Amino acid sequence: MHPDAEALLSAYAEGRLEEAADLARSFAEKFPNHGLGWMVLGAVLMGTGKNQEALPPLQKGAELSPENADAHNNLGVAFLNLGRFDEARLSLERALQISPDYAEAHNNLGNLFRRLHHLDEAELCYRKALEISPGYVEAHGNLGVLLKDAGRLHEAKESAMRAMALSPKDADAHNNLGAILLDMGLFHDAEQSLRRALQIDPDHLMAHNNLASVLKEMMRRDEAEALYRNALSIHPHDADALHGLANFHLEGGEAEDAFIMYQRILKDHPSNIEVRYSLALSGKKNDENFAALAGMDEPLGVKDAVFRHYALGRCFDEKGDYENAFLHYSKGARIRRSLLDYHPEKTAERFEGIARDFDVSAIARLKQAGYPSELPVFVLGMPRSGTTLVEQIIASHPDVQAGGELPDLLHVVERDQEGEGIEKIAGWGKEYIRSLQARAPHAKRITDKMPANFLAIGLIHAMLPDARIIHVRRDPLDTCVSCFTQLFNRGHEYSYDLEELGKYYGGYASLMEHWRRTLPEGSFLEVDYEDVVEDLEGQARRMIEYCNLDWHEACLDFHRNERPVQTASMVQVRKPMYSSSVGRWKRYESHLGPLIDALRKSSALP
Repeated sequence: MHPDAEALLSAYAEGRLEEAADLARSFAEKFPNHGLGWMVLGAVLMGTGKNQEALPPLQKGAELSPENADAHNNLGVAFLNLGRFDEARLSLERALQISPDYAEAHNNLGNLFRRLHHLDEAELCYRKALEISPGYVEAHGNLGVLLKDAGRLHEAKESAMRAMALSPKDADAHNNLGAILLDMGLFHDAEQSLRRALQIDPDHLMAHNNLASVLKEMMRRDEAEALYRNALSIHPHDADALHGLANFHLEGGEAEDAFIMYQRILKDHPSNIEVRYSLALSGKKNDENFAALAGMDEPLGVKDAVFRHYALGRCFDEKGDYENAFLHYSKGARIRRSLLDYHPEKTAERFEGIARDFDVSAIARLKQAGYPSELPVFVLGMPRSGTTLVEQIIASHPDVQAGGELPDLLHVVERDQEGEGIEKIAGWGKEYIRSLQARAPHAKRITDKMPANFLAIGLIHAMLPDARIIHVRRDPLDTCVSCFTQLFNRGHEYSYDLEELGKYYGGYASLMEHWRRTLPEGSFLEVDYEDVVEDLEGQARRMIEYCNLDWHEACLDFHRNERPVQTASMVQVRKPMYSSSVGRWKRYESHLGPLIDALRKSSALP
């Protein structure tokens, strides 16, 4: 090998990029018809983010070395980074023609297919890369991200764990695992992974943003906000961090500040559809945003397509064009459902299993070990049934701290504790109360508004016999339509198909009837959303009395409560009581046949 070539390759391999670039330019000048100098120069420029500058030398290198697979692979990556997908595919496929077992080229072709949202093809490419090179960390990580985006979270976790095991000091591996655990709702585990990523690389932008999302879910909002601001100190125009801060404003009732920040982001990132979605949900009518969403071509990415359709659904809904609104809601739901691994029959089995396990004798036996505390107030029911409104009313009382949708009950029950049956119940109750007290040490009552806790009413009654349980009900069709037209952040997989949604509601209604039959009278209070709308003071007094608190007039001014609200109802609870959501389903009645049939079959609807 020529000494100049040897020195050039050594500098590049050892990461001395500035020196490698100088040597590459010198080599290309000395040997203009040799591809090496051009290839290394292009690779260095691409490695420093200068993809446009990298393209000419990479093209020159591939032209001079037509049988060099590395040259075509690197050129393909540069085209991919520039969004020139057809040219990227040609270059990467040429690299694989030359070298069929080139794992890196298979991985990069997978990245191309993932960008195009051809997920099946992308998965095949990543798996081929791993077949060739089982220890290829980047391919494991990419496969994990792909599976996460496809909703296959357990498989995604396995791939991310493999990547982390192969390269325990790789910040990307820890970040990817943390992002998957976040989507799985395993917030404590996600926090550990993401903090490890930041220990390895304190400037890891995605880890900052992902950890902020985790801490926000855990209601540690001050820490989350600080992380978003740290991310902006690394990259002042990062859309994800700015979006996170804008959402903080909206959740805190500062709609005008949120609106200004959304506009600021869109000025630099006009094609950021997730921000346009947030703007559409902000309660601020914006014709420019509506026009931009309506006028853009169908996005390549399925995630962007879902956000766009739900945003347009909201925009058309606000304009009273319910036909077009439902058209877009349905398109968005159909795409979202295609990404989910949801099986209605398993949900039905779960409902039946809970009812079977928690019969009268089991609850009476378990209740003997219950932990006595009046601290918790569980507000539960179907999503979009009015649980946020009820929590807001109760939490406006000065002796009540709003907890929001807490994961604490699930975390306590899932924690491995010694003992069986009654012994575990006692430990769970004590641990749950300890977790609540840590959130607000001086509060007399703390609300837990996780709607799906309706599944655990029997367990709650046994574990915490003095807890208050408020079940919020709403008209079945209004509840289901509100679920169907809502893009949930995570979970609620049943809500993206009208028939499956009706079946789920039927299972919920049946389980609630089981609790009415099984639990002693007065074990929980049932509140109808429509009654709250019609008689706010009467229902508010009823709920406060049930919580064993003195009446306070602040409960009638719930919309003035400045506490952060992170649920889908964050905008609505800032308004005085209104009745326009009652009977909302009638706007879409002609489209609801599958839902109505499913509700009737389950006896949830006459």
